[in-house]
Amino acid sequence: MKKLILLTLLIIAVSAMFAVKFDPDYFYSRSVIVCFTKDAVGNDTGKIDWSLQNGRARTGLSSFDELAAEYGIVELQQMHPYVKVPTWNDNGIYLQNTYRLILESDDRIDAAVDALSKDKNLIYAELEGIARTKFVPNDPMVTQQYVHTRIQSFDAWDYIQGSFDVKVAITDSGVKWNHPDLRGNIWVNPAESPGMTINWDAGTISGGDGADAGEGGNKIDDLIGWDFFNNDNNPMQTYISNDHGTHVAGCAGAVGNNSIGLVGTSPIVSIISCKGASNTSPSQGISYAYDQIKYSAEVGAHIINASWGSPGNGAYPNSIVNYATALGALVVTAAGNDNTEHNSSYQDYPADCTNALCVASTGQNDIKSNFSDFGAPIDICAPGEGILSTIIAGNGYDAYDGTSMASPVAAGVCALVKALHPELTPAQLMQRVMMTSDYIYEANPDYVGKLGAGRINAFTATMFDKIPNITVDDTTVEEFEGDGDGVPNPGETIKLKVSLNNYLDPFTGLAWMTATGLNATLTTSYPGITIIDDTASYGNLTPGSTMWNNSQPFKFQTVAGLPSEPIPFELVVTANPTAPFPYTKTIPFQVNLSLVQSGWPVALGGASNSSAILYNLDSNPDREVIFGDPSGKIHAVKADGSSVAGFPINVGSAVIGSIAMGDVDNNGVKDFAAGFQNNNIMLFGPTGNTIWTVPAGGTLRNGPVMADLANNGQSKVIAVTQTGSLVVLNADGSPYPNFPVSLGGACLGTPAVADLNGDGIHEILVATLNGTLHAINSATGQNIAGFPVTMPSGSQNPITIANLDSDNHPEIIVTTSTSGHILAYNHDGTVHFQKSVGGQIKTGAVVADVNNDGNKEIIVIGAAGVVNVLTTAGADLPGTPINVGQAVECTPTVAYFDGDNMAGIIFGDTNGYVHSVRIDGTESPNFPLRINGNVKTSAALGDIDLDGDLDIVIPNDASFYVIDVKRPAQSIPWHCYLGTYNRAGNSYQTTPVADNSIPELNTRLHGNFPNPFNPSTVICFELAESGPVTLEIYNQKGQLVSTLVDANLPAGNHSAAWNGTDASGDAVSSGVYFYRMRSGAFSSTRKMVLMK
Repeated sequence: MKKLILLTLLIIAVSAMFAVKFDPDYFYSRSVIVCFTKDAVGNDTGKIDWSLQNGRARTGLSSFDELAAEYGIVELQQMHPYVKVPTWNDNGIYLQNTYRLILESDDRIDAAVDALSKDKNLIYAELEGIARTKFVPNDPMVTQQYVHTRIQSFDAWDYIQGSFDVKVAITDSGVKWNHPDLRGNIWVNPAESPGMTINWDAGTISGGDGADAGEGGNKIDDLIGWDFFNNDNNPMQTYISNDHGTHVAGCAGAVGNNSIGLVGTSPIVSIISCKGASNTSPSQGISYAYDQIKYSAEVGAHIINASWGSPGNGAYPNSIVNYATALGALVVTAAGNDNTEHNSSYQDYPADCTNALCVASTGQNDIKSNFSDFGAPIDICAPGEGILSTIIAGNGYDAYDGTSMASPVAAGVCALVKALHPELTPAQLMQRVMMTSDYIYEANPDYVGKLGAGRINAFTATMFDKIPNITVDDTTVEEFEGDGDGVPNPGETIKLKVSLNNYLDPFTGLAWMTATGLNATLTTSYPGITIIDDTASYGNLTPGSTMWNNSQPFKFQTVAGLPSEPIPFELVVTANPTAPFPYTKTIPFQVNLSLVQSGWPVALGGASNSSAILYNLDSNPDREVIFGDPSGKIHAVKADGSSVAGFPINVGSAVIGSIAMGDVDNNGVKDFAAGFQNNNIMLFGPTGNTIWTVPAGGTLRNGPVMADLANNGQSKVIAVTQTGSLVVLNADGSPYPNFPVSLGGACLGTPAVADLNGDGIHEILVATLNGTLHAINSATGQNIAGFPVTMPSGSQNPITIANLDSDNHPEIIVTTSTSGHILAYNHDGTVHFQKSVGGQIKTGAVVADVNNDGNKEIIVIGAAGVVNVLTTAGADLPGTPINVGQAVECTPTVAYFDGDNMAGIIFGDTNGYVHSVRIDGTESPNFPLRINGNVKTSAALGDIDLDGDLDIVIPNDASFYVIDVKRPAQSIPWHCYLGTYNRAGNSYQTTPVADNSIPELNTRLHGNFPNPFNPSTVICFELAESGPVTLEIYNQKGQLVSTLVDANLPAGNHSAAWNGTDASGDAVSSGVYFYRMRSGAFSSTRKMVLMK
C-alpha cells in the first residue's frame, strides 16, 4: 500500500514531499533531526567533533557552520552512538550519523529545516515530531471482547495460541508489567537473568552486574526492557493516566487461559516493555519513541508495536524502521485518529514508513471507525472501537477506542503467525497477514483503496495453507415419513441434506487446503429430536467446491409438539487424518421445520388488512381463501395455493379492511362486499364477477358489513366513512331508505348490527373518535331510545355484540383506543360494566368460553400485549391477565385444538409471531409460531383442505399464510374477524345466517397428538350422528392392548387420552402402536409411536 510513497523520493528531493510547518502541538520545540553523509562524518562511529563558538555550533563543515550561525544552532546531539550493526545503512543513511540539532529559538525553525535539507553535508533535515499516542478515551465499559469473534481468533487458537519464543515489543508510555493478566507473558532477557531477581508483586528488579550482557541494545541489566524516560532498567509504568502502554500490551498479549480477566490476540507471547513517559505526571507524548524501536530490534523483537506517531517528512522514521526490519523485526503502527487521508499532502510517521505495517481502525461491522485515518499508505485494518484491555488502575480493565488499539490487535495476530511460521521474514510476515485479510470495501464504498488489504483475520493468516476450511453452505429438509403433504412438519421423520463448502475467498482468490477423506457426523441435544442416521461421507473437497450428501442423507425423528423455532444442530466434520494438522471442526447450524401449508404463503408485496373468508366457491369440496390485498386485487385461493378461476379481481385500488359475505338477493348464492382506498364500495359474486361499484361518499378506513336489516333474507351493504357518514346500500347499489346518516364525528371502526330492543328491526352500532356510541334504527335512520351514549373516550376498534347476562337482550362491548377501557353497555344504553385495563387498545373484543366451563368470557388484548380475560360481569378471570411481551394490534380468534379443556386464543404480534395463548398462561404446542413481519390482521380458522386438521389462515405485512396445525379442532367458538363473515360483530343473533365456519360433521378418526409421544397422547374423532363407538389400542402383533372408548356417544367432536398403559394399568414398552375406531359401518386405523 505504500507503493505510492517511495523513500528514495524523500532522500533525493531538494525539499520535502509536502510542506510541513512547525506546530508546537505536533513537533518538539527548537529540535531538527538531520543525517550527515558518510563523507561529512569521516568515520564509522558517527561521532562529530563540534564546539560552541560565539554561541553557535561549529563542526568544521563550512557550509553547515554557516547555516548554524545564520539560524542559531547551539547544540548537536548524536541520537544513536550505539548501533548493533554499524555497517547497516539505508541508501546512505547510517543511524549513527543521525543528529538532533538544537536551535536557540523556534522563530526561524521552518526556514532552518528548508536550508539544512539543501546542505551538501546532510542527507535530510526535518522537524522532530512528538510521538502522540493514538487512542480516544471512551468511558462506557465494554462487556465482551467482540474483537476475537470478528477476526476469528478462537478458530486460530484451536491450532496455535502463540509461543514464548516470539517477542513483541511495546514501544509506548511503559507497561505495568506486573498486572495479573500480563505478568505471565512478560519477556525476561535470558542474557541478563543470571544473578537478577524480579519481585512480581512489588514490581521491582534487583541484582545485576552493572554491565551490558552484549545481547544488543547497549543497556545495562535490561532484564525485562528499558525505561527510556528515566534511563533505567525498570520500565514499570504506575501513573494511572499514562496507561496507554499497558492497554496496548493487553490488546496484543494479555495472558490466555489463566482463569482471570481477558485475553490478547496472542495468548502466549513474550512482551518486551519499553517506557517513554513519566511515573509522576500525565504524558504529552512518547519520549525516545524511535530509540525504543531501535532498542527492541537490537534485543531480538520479532514484532514491534508503535501506537503513536506524528506528521512529518519521514526520512528519520524510515531509517529507524528500515533498520529494525533489517534486524528481523516487523514494525506495526497505528494509522492515526484524525479521520485524515494520508497522501502526498499529509503524512504521518511511523505509520507511513515504507516497511511498517500501518493499521487503520474498524468497528464491529467492519466499517471504518469515524476517527480513523485512511489513505493509500494504509496496509490493513483491525478492530479499534471499544477494545477491552488491561489498565493500571486497580490492575483492572477498560475499553478504549483508537488506532492505538487496532495496531496491537494486529501485532498480536502477527505474533501468532510468527509462532506457527518462524521462518517468515518481516516482509513475508507483512505480506501474509495482508493477503489473508477479509475484504471490507463492500461495507466501506467511500474508502476503496484507502483501507489497505482489508480487515485482519487471525484464522486465515495462521492456517489457510495448513488445513481446509469447511462451512455449511446450504441445507434442505424433506418429509421422509409423515402425512404425505411434502412439507417437513413437527411429528414427522425428516431427511436432511447438507451442502458443505471448502472456502475460497471470492475477492482475493485465496484458497485453503483440499479436504481429503471428508466425513460428517450430525448431533443435537434439542428435546424432541432423535437422530436416526447421523453420518455421511463426502470424499475429497477442493477449495471453492461444494458437495451434498445426497446419497447418504441424515435422518431424524421429531415429536409433534416441537416449538416453532429453529432447531439447533451441530455437524462435526473431519478431514486430512494423516496431515500434520488433522482437521476437525464443529459447525453449528439450524434447521426449520414448518407448519405452513404446501403452496403457501401467497406473496402480496405489501400488508393486507383483510381478514380472510373461508368458503367453498366451486365444485371442489375444499374451501377457498378469499381476501383483498394492498395492490388492489381480490383473491380467491385454493387450499394448494392456486387461484380460483375468475380471480384475482384487479380493482386497481388497495382493499381497505376485511371483505364481508352475505346474500343480497336471497337466491342462495353468496355475494361479497369490499371497500377500497379510492373510497368505492364493490359488490362481487363467487365467480369473480363485479355486480356493482358505488362511491361511499367519503374516506373509507375499514371494511363493510352485510346484514339483513329488514328480515327479508336480503343482505344490505353497510359502511361508515371517516367523516362520520353511515352508508347503507341495497342489492342494486342504491341507497337504503333514510340513509346515509351523518353521525357528527369521525369514524374509523367497523359498524356492528343487532336488534337491541327486540322489535324485529336491526340497529347499526357505530362508535366515533370523539367518544359517542350510536345505535341507529335501520328503518328510521335515528338513534333509538337511550342512545347516543357518551363514552369515557373514543374508539377506532370494532364493536362486539353478545349476551352477557340472563335476559334475552344483547349487550354491546366497545374497547376505547387510547384510554384503555373495556366498556359493556346494556341494550338500552345503560352501563353493564366499565373496566379500565390501562394503555392503548387496538383490538376488538371476542366472546367465547375459553376454559370449557360452560360460561363465556370476554377476551381483549391491549396494545402492549396484555391478554385480558374477563367474566361477563367484567372481573378478571383467575390467573389473568397474561402478558406475551410483544405489541399486539390483532383481534384474536378462538379454537379448541389441544385435546383438553383449554382453548387457544389465537392472534399475531408486531414481531412476526402467531400466538395461541391458553388460560393457564401457556401456549399451545408449536406456538408461538413465527411467520416474520408484522401480524396485525385477524386469523380465519377452519379446515380448508378437509384433512381433519385445523388450518389458521393469517397474513403478515407481506404475504398470506395457511398454518396447517397437525391436529383437529375440537370446536371453534370464534372463527374469524368479528365472529361472522358478514362482519356484523354479532355472536348472539343471526344477522342473518351462520357461516358454517367448520365443515359439516363427518364420522372420521383424526391423528393423535402429540405423536411420537411420552407419556400420553390424545386421540380425536368425530361422529356425524349419535351411535355406538369403540376406540381400541393394538400392538404390532395385532394384540389388543387397551380399550379407550366403548359407549354410545352423541354426534360431534370427541377425544380420548391414552397414557401408555395396557388394560391392567401396566406401562407398555416403547414402539409403534395402532389405534382403531369403529362406529356402525365406519372403521379406521391409524399409527402412533410411544417413545421412552
